[in-house]
Amino acid sequence: MNLSENDQQGFVIRGAHVYDHENDTDHPPIADVVVRGDRIVAVERAASEQHADLPAIQLERHLLVPGFVNAHFHSHDALAKGVFETLPLERWSLLNSPVGAGRPLEEVRLRTMVAAVECIRNGITTIQDFATIAPMQPEYVKALLAGYAAVGIRVVLSVSLRDQSQLQTLPWADELVPAELRELFGGAQPDGDHQLAFVGKQMDRITLSDRVTWAVSPSSPQRCTFDFLSRIAKFAESRDLRIFTHVNESKLQRLLARSRHTAFNGSEIDYLEAAGLLGPRTTMAHGIWLDPDELEKIGDHGSSVVLNLFSNLKLRSGFAPLTAYRQRGIPLALGSDSCSCGDMKSMTESMRLYCLLGAATGPDSDRPTAAEAMRLATIGGANALGMAAALGQIKPGMSADLVAIDLNDPAWQPFNSAARQLVFTETGRGIRHVWVGGQQVVRDGRCTLIDEDKIQHEVEAIMPAVRRNLDAFAKKATATDEVFRRIYERACASNQPTDLNRFLPNP
Repeated sequence: MNLSENDQQGFVIRGAHVYDHENDTDHPPIADVVVRGDRIVAVERAASEQHADLPAIQLERHLLVPGFVNAHFHSHDALAKGVFETLPLERWSLLNSPVGAGRPLEEVRLRTMVAAVECIRNGITTIQDFATIAPMQPEYVKALLAGYAAVGIRVVLSVSLRDQSQLQTLPWADELVPAELRELFGGAQPDGDHQLAFVGKQMDRITLSDRVTWAVSPSSPQRCTFDFLSRIAKFAESRDLRIFTHVNESKLQRLLARSRHTAFNGSEIDYLEAAGLLGPRTTMAHGIWLDPDELEKIGDHGSSVVLNLFSNLKLRSGFAPLTAYRQRGIPLALGSDSCSCGDMKSMTESMRLYCLLGAATGPDSDRPTAAEAMRLATIGGANALGMAAALGQIKPGMSADLVAIDLNDPAWQPFNSAARQLVFTETGRGIRHVWVGGQQVVRDGRCTLIDEDKIQHEVEAIMPAVRRNLDAFAKKATATDEVFRRIYERACASNQPTDLNRFLPNP
């Protein structure tokens, strides 16, 4: 196989099966994909003579698919993969929050590169980084963006914003958390106005490129006052920004909304709507503990939901109502979430879980198909990020974000169905080549723009200090165990308004 270096003119990929969502998703036809600059200009059964000036990349026995879109991701804890067992969300949040805060700038750059390399080698060409920047200083944003630029991945960047303390997001905290533990639980009050001003300055300071787009992210409704959410809505409108937030991820969050947002029907969705943050530019992560009225409202406003099925299971948050979302036609996408709770960055694994969990609700035939999952991982993600005009399909005029999968891999022997084998057999091992905007960023399974071995050695050098910090805080946090036990015990009590159940029955 002869892989030519990409020049500024472009190239032609010849001989691959080219995946098309609208046509045969089992046996896509062999076609030539013509790229000029950063765009696809033609998809033809045989490239015409007018493209003879372009170098050819021969990819016989390969499947060419659109780059995957990871529509919900946090990079700040990329060095904490494999650190935690399964934990309830709120318990994990307490341990996870310090992972990315106050770290050396070089560590921020390295951790971002580690996350980006895993994504891009798994065929993820675009991510939405719901970033934690702590402290909020320009140097930290610069280090993060430098990490992404070095790897060559496309990123929609937002900074997590809040003006409520971590303690204020726990139901019954005033009663159950003793004074001496409040600081450990996160009792400090964030300055939301300072955060929003900081984000505005970074947007004014940093010139956007074709691979960096800004968005705005209220962390979640329960972490923001109504006035702060309203200011974020005005800020987003004034700058024409996409809005990303978390919604009703856990049972505790639903119980908190029921008690705190009585003026808004006890609903985070009504709360967001009243603040001006519900609409087609809004994408919500998780959306597990929502009732039919809330789902209807999301659908009426045209908002999107990103499913993070692995992290929901690892954090014991329950199952998103997949059938209800699908029946209402709510736009869906897939995400991997944080690196320490959705530890692997793989859209093939996310697609697989989407299909399998969707099939677990009953034996009838109206369940997600592999081809549907492929749409969520590509077009759905592009739509959630406001980039459907450029990403998610191999079509003329689209960005040349492409992934080549080796059909000689054992997972593809025999080759029976592109969609089903992508979802049910591909592990990521077959992903050999990746392009972002026409630039080859992975060749033969290795990144082309960086020295992966060098990055690995640099990370290994800093990890002893990182592990010491993690171990010290985890040991300190054991003092919260009894309080959390009492909180979860109360949440499960029969007198709580548990009008929904998103858990499996306990045998």
